[in-house]
Amino acid sequence: MKHHLPLVLVDADDTLWENYRHFVRVLDAWAQFMESCGVDTVRATAALESCEDRNIPRTGYGAAPFVASLREAYAELRPGAPRGEAGAFGDLALWAEDAIRSHPIELLPGVAEALTAMAPRARLVVFTKGDEAEQTAKVERSGLASLFHGVRVVPEKHSGAYAQECERRQTEPRMAWMVGNSARSDVNPARRAGMLTVHVPHPAPWHRDEEPLEPVGPPTLVARTFADVPHLVLGHRGAAGR
Repeated sequence: MKHHLPLVLVDADDTLWENYRHFVRVLDAWAQFMESCGVDTVRATAALESCEDRNIPRTGYGAAPFVASLREAYAELRPGAPRGEAGAFGDLALWAEDAIRSHPIELLPGVAEALTAMAPRARLVVFTKGDEAEQTAKVERSGLASLFHGVRVVPEKHSGAYAQECERRQTEPRMAWMVGNSARSDVNPARRAGMLTVHVPHPAPWHRDEEPLEPVGPPTLVARTFADVPHLVLGHRGAAGR
């Protein structure tokens, strides 16, 4: 079936709303706690990064996997810790998971207005990675759900996942868009799948999201803020339905 409206996949965390800043709050609290236990910040951070490197390929992204890595790092750094200290860390871990899973949704500049303008003229789909229930709940809390044709949560955003979503939406990749803040997860794999792309850089990105934009396929368009997205996508000469 031929669709007359362009398919526009849109990333969620740190594209539509603030997300990583809530991880930073937790990381700051973790560092302060570990310093109180005699473990310096560099060592504590390195241990957590190492645990995440091992765990992300197996357990994916989200509040629970992150806090599981936090617990693992603590166990490695503080084996045989006093009961009081271990109990205090347990309280920190519970707070951390709730802070990440249920944080208030703070829309980034231009998001609500841009999506409202695009909704009648495009098939907007949230395309994100992580825990399905957690990510879907964020969309619902955002107040933006009615503007989207659907929400798709995948374990990892690689070129195959983008190609499959285009096939699922009965759209050729060359006629579909991916809009997101992450070069590694949003832009480069979508380009490898043959899609058009818009990069909306975040001023304080997660280091795992950063890598150079690849010189593959049509050039990636760059938005100053999300407010630029409607013009870049709907004004593009290759946009469907024009």
